[in-house]
Amino acid sequence: MMRVLIVTAKEDTDRPDVLDTLRCRDSVAGALASNGYIVDTLEITKEDFGDPDKLERKILRHGPDCIFNLFEGFSDDSMKEVSFAMFLESLNIPFTGNGSTALYSSLDKFLAKQLLASEGVPVPRGKCIKSILYDLDKLPCPAFVKPRFEDGSVGIDDNSLIVSREQFAEVLPHKLSAFPAGVIVEEFLEGREFNVGLVGHPPYEVLGISMIDYKDYPGIMPFLDYRSKWDESSQSYKITPENPKFITEEMRQHLIWIARRAGIALSCKGYFRVDMREKDGRICIIDVNPNPDLNIDSGLANQCKRSGLPYDALVSYIVDIALREDNHGLARETVCEVLRDSAGY
Repeated sequence: MMRVLIVTAKEDTDRPDVLDTLRCRDSVAGALASNGYIVDTLEITKEDFGDPDKLERKILRHGPDCIFNLFEGFSDDSMKEVSFAMFLESLNIPFTGNGSTALYSSLDKFLAKQLLASEGVPVPRGKCIKSILYDLDKLPCPAFVKPRFEDGSVGIDDNSLIVSREQFAEVLPHKLSAFPAGVIVEEFLEGREFNVGLVGHPPYEVLGISMIDYKDYPGIMPFLDYRSKWDESSQSYKITPENPKFITEEMRQHLIWIARRAGIALSCKGYFRVDMREKDGRICIIDVNPNPDLNIDSGLANQCKRSGLPYDALVSYIVDIALREDNHGLARETVCEVLRDSAGY
């Protein structure tokens, strides 16, 4: 019987985006158990990164045939997500989701923009800013400001939308203080938002397409911020991606084409989501999420439900994809060095 080890992070935090991973673990565990898998769970701490041999023993004592990787780094260090994927690649045990290359290139949103643009994938015009001394007249306006190295909409709030040049001098110092690694300032695309769920390997299978038309939500900021995903008391929490019933087949195929090209450009595999927005009929990618929420009530799960794929079947399919992959990565010695460096040793 196949044994699957579900891995998550463990830390003392009250951040809802981090705690939600534990709920996701329970959803995935239930789905796998219902399909006959033997399921174990393992929590990874920051201390584990200082001793790669000990970390390996923690994993191998479970004897997993596959690792279901729900580790997304820590609340103050999202880059650990990349380091852990590198470690899993060195173990040569099949694991779900994206590898270290895709995780890094997606987490670094400026690098992602460069890679996408180099492959002819449309992205909004924008700059990476690390200092308030930047010539603000060179920035697009209206503009959207987001951290360079974050996910889960961390750092996205009411001040993320800049509608006048005077706002730059007010907003950027606060954003750079909170995110000294830099922020992305890009043109704001005021139209509809689309996201495409994909699974497998190039050219990928399409799980579904969802759409948000912000005109349906008057009085609410026209974008998804941190509260819209994690704060049920927020007005923006009511924003829900819907089945895009009124788009043409040509538009649908165009969205899929862009999403697939983005996945290839960032070396994605396993499962991922591509987010896009439109402006004056032009579609651009605003984010590639290589580790989207996989809860039973997540957007990805809802896309599958609409297309007739039950949640339990989706989770098992993700494991099947991992079992068919070649996860060879960096040499063991190199990975151990990276882990120790990332732990501050």
